[in-house]
Amino acid sequence: MFNNNSFKKRILFVGIPDMAYIGLDGLLMAGVNIVGVLGPKKDHSMYYAFREFVRARNVNYIEYDELDEPQLIDKIKALDVDAAVVCSFNYKIPRVLMESVKDGFINVHPSMLPKYRGGNPYTRVIMNGETETGVTVHFMDENFDTGDIIVQKPYHINAKATMGTLFNELNVLGIELLLQVLQAYETQELPRIKQPVGDFISGKGLSEDEIFINYNKTAEEIERFVRALNPFILASTTFRGNLLKIIKVEVASDAFCIPHPAGTVAKIEDDKFFIATAKGLIVPTVMQFGSFFIGDSKDFIRIVNPKIGEEFK
Repeated sequence: MFNNNSFKKRILFVGIPDMAYIGLDGLLMAGVNIVGVLGPKKDHSMYYAFREFVRARNVNYIEYDELDEPQLIDKIKALDVDAAVVCSFNYKIPRVLMESVKDGFINVHPSMLPKYRGGNPYTRVIMNGETETGVTVHFMDENFDTGDIIVQKPYHINAKATMGTLFNELNVLGIELLLQVLQAYETQELPRIKQPVGDFISGKGLSEDEIFINYNKTAEEIERFVRALNPFILASTTFRGNLLKIIKVEVASDAFCIPHPAGTVAKIEDDKFFIATAKGLIVPTVMQFGSFFIGDSKDFIRIVNPKIGEEFK
């Protein structure tokens, strides 16, 4: 159990929402001695909201334009920081900034490194059908997610996990693990385990093309894909030239004797419709159709009136 007297080390917090909201509050409530916060740049969409979030907690919010600017480096050195902790940060941290902190930068990454390095391991592990992921707390170097490991903890992925549920659960686990690391850091030198060298499966973010459903995959693969993008990105497709965002799908339990081309409407019932895939059928159950409506299959049938054989692209 932590209390306000548990932590004496002077900690710089670095992060960008949404993980930074959870991380900063978790550390503050545990009594970590946060002497300053670095958030997103001024042109970031979350800059103002996060700045006000920090200031509302009476914590020193540090303004900057570039991470290597002399004014910022001087501010950090003046704070006499022991270590910096990072909870989701899209910018590469330059060496000059790392060297302004006595014992370096410590990052919380939501995967079992070296697997799934990158900005969106949440989506990638679900897409790939993984049954286990985890959290790594590690020292940072000049590359993304390659620094020495301090500690790791595995996590079992629920069969119906979405990007959102996994994001929330790994954030909580990550902050718990980070607090344990910071508690140990109060009295001892932290361990450093070198990451192995080689090519490992990536956790990079999705490109614009990758958010569209590929009907040449199986029904099970598409169902995972839809969960993997829910709710922050959302799987996309088009119908009659209109964008359709699929929030939830089910894999159909029945099969039809007559094969249908992948991506076409294979069957329509009173309250649901079926789309053919390379193997099996999917039933969209929650969706947003352009600016027309957010609803279920029954709404889509009533408003759009799809026909057998029409194509989703």
